[in-house]
Amino acid sequence: MHNTGTGDIDSKSLFRLLLQYKNHIFVIIAAAALSSYVFTLPFFITPLYKSTVVLYPTSTNSISKALLSTTFNSNKDLLEFGEDEQTERMLQILSSNKIRDRIIEKFNLSEHYNISENSKYRLTRLYREYESKVRFRRTEYMAVKITVVDKDASVAANIANEIAELFDSTMNAMQKEVAVKAFRIVENEYLKLRDQVAFMEDSLNEIRRLGVHDYESQAEMMNQQLAIELAKGNKEGIKRLEEKLEVLSRYGGTYVSIRDMLEHERKQLSQIKAKYDEAKVDANENLPHKFVVTNAFAAERKSYPIRWLIMVIAVSSAFFLSIFAVIALDKIQLTQKKKVSFDWRPKLPKLIIIPQRNQQVIKQPKTNVMDNYFNNTAIVRLILKWKVHLAVITVIAAVLGAIFSGPMFITPLYKSEAVVYPANIDSYSEESSTEQMLQLLQSQDIIDSMIRIFNLAEHYKIDPDYKFYRTALLYEYQQSVKISKTPYEAVSIVVRDKDPLRAAKMVEEILRLYDVKVSGLHKAKYREVVDMYKNQLNLKKELIDSLQHRLYILGTEYGLIDYSMQSQEIMRGYLRTVYGNNAGTINSSGVNELKKNIEQRGGELLVIVEMLQHEARTFVDVKVEYEQILRFYNAKMTYSNIVSYPYTADKKAYPVRWIIVLISMVGALLLSALVIVTIENRHAFLAHGQSPQN
Repeated sequence: MHNTGTGDIDSKSLFRLLLQYKNHIFVIIAAAALSSYVFTLPFFITPLYKSTVVLYPTSTNSISKALLSTTFNSNKDLLEFGEDEQTERMLQILSSNKIRDRIIEKFNLSEHYNISENSKYRLTRLYREYESKVRFRRTEYMAVKITVVDKDASVAANIANEIAELFDSTMNAMQKEVAVKAFRIVENEYLKLRDQVAFMEDSLNEIRRLGVHDYESQAEMMNQQLAIELAKGNKEGIKRLEEKLEVLSRYGGTYVSIRDMLEHERKQLSQIKAKYDEAKVDANENLPHKFVVTNAFAAERKSYPIRWLIMVIAVSSAFFLSIFAVIALDKIQLTQKKKVSFDWRPKLPKLIIIPQRNQQVIKQPKTNVMDNYFNNTAIVRLILKWKVHLAVITVIAAVLGAIFSGPMFITPLYKSEAVVYPANIDSYSEESSTEQMLQLLQSQDIIDSMIRIFNLAEHYKIDPDYKFYRTALLYEYQQSVKISKTPYEAVSIVVRDKDPLRAAKMVEEILRLYDVKVSGLHKAKYREVVDMYKNQLNLKKELIDSLQHRLYILGTEYGLIDYSMQSQEIMRGYLRTVYGNNAGTINSSGVNELKKNIEQRGGELLVIVEMLQHEARTFVDVKVEYEQILRFYNAKMTYSNIVSYPYTADKKAYPVRWIIVLISMVGALLLSALVIVTIENRHAFLAHGQSPQN
């Protein structure tokens, strides 16, 4: 006997079995080894060669901040390797369709992978083949590894190296899209401010032509000379000085205001010029975004298939399978020796008859008849008995699964996807920019706009008079549009629709509406700030005009131009301390009149001059802030960097028919088995005079 009394195989019996069937097992193992060797030859499996590139991302992305800016306080160095965030961004960009499509086009992979231009689902097959041959992953040292396998070793190496090179151009192209727009904004502001400074300089030159060159020094000198001429009694000189003083009083306030504004505008122009130069560099120059650690080379030895590994797996599988076969065969032989029939019915225990008062009471021990059906022999017999029924039911389930998963019963859906990173946005609270982008993309404004633009109620065939019309419409939209975060902190927008072109257009429209949404939010806040600064500027301009007008009146009507100088000269004339030949001919009436005017309105003159200077400075500061906010308000910006653009799918994404067919077959098979066991159990009980309930 090769087994125990219970029918189980122990280690000793198993060893005897192996010795008994050693020749058969050896033949099976040899056949498995030979078959695995033959079927791994190039005739059956195309050998693939592997090439890899290992690279690190840089920590700095802006050329101007890395090289030109003196205010860039980041501790990131131009030659420093990137961290986790840069590595994730690199992985996302390497996986983008921008790089994939350029690789496919450059190496003509459609022909290389033997995919005909006219074949059905050409793009789907091509992209699937590309993704199976090209892999990206992050190493344990925070680097990025690009792995390419191909039947041509040189092609694999060239593709890997080209992908690494395309990362720079793709990254630069994405940044240029934003940098060029930013440069246009700064350029427009710089040119506007430069023209404004030139206009103010021309205005100042015009005032200088009228004789106002330096208000403070001219006022001081003219007042001194006027005092001298008054002392001399030189009427002609006094008249000329008074004419000049009148010009000075008329244009002096304007001169001071323009001069102070020009000084501040020049400082602002210098700052914007620096930003202009930085933006110009970012828009026109390129900076590498990677450090290549290992370049790819043409492999000398294939990496797939690994023949020894396949042979080991094949031999091991054959060995264990042969052991199971030997054990099953031994059990069958043992059963035959005991003359056990292959009847499907379980053998019931013998009846126990106990005589009691001239009566025979038949007592049957409690036993679970069902248990007998779950031993290996019973299951095999049951399957063999019902094999035709099971085969027919399985085939029918497969056919029905294929039919009911067809377009007549399930509308096929096509998928279009875009992968994007947020740009030009700031966090409102503690959320990341990616989380903010997710929230905005799922806003009700965008959903309502999508429903209206694409007339989704009609497209989804939802009756507007339906009681739960709005709920049903939003449910259909949410089932069709999925927005989620990728493992690399990007945002994936997936749209499924029965029309592949509509699906791609819906993704594009969601991105456009996102830009409109963010722009609207920004402009709403900027509008408030713009209005605030504009009102403040208008008030300050009115105040400056009123101060200049009052200064003009004090100069023309009261002869008050410069309080400090005039007060000194008046006191000298009043006290007759004027030196010179005409010290005795002082115009006492003129001195007294000026003394009276300066006593009455000298304080007002000081306050007005001080206020005018202060308001001119603050006016320039407010104007700078106003123009900066106005620049952002009028700017036309985008708020996303598109890594992968949506494309029109050529193969449906739903339903996956083979999965439905497989589930139908397995479900029908299990259900049939359950029904068969139930039927056989009932027959077994009835055959022995028992009801299933007992």
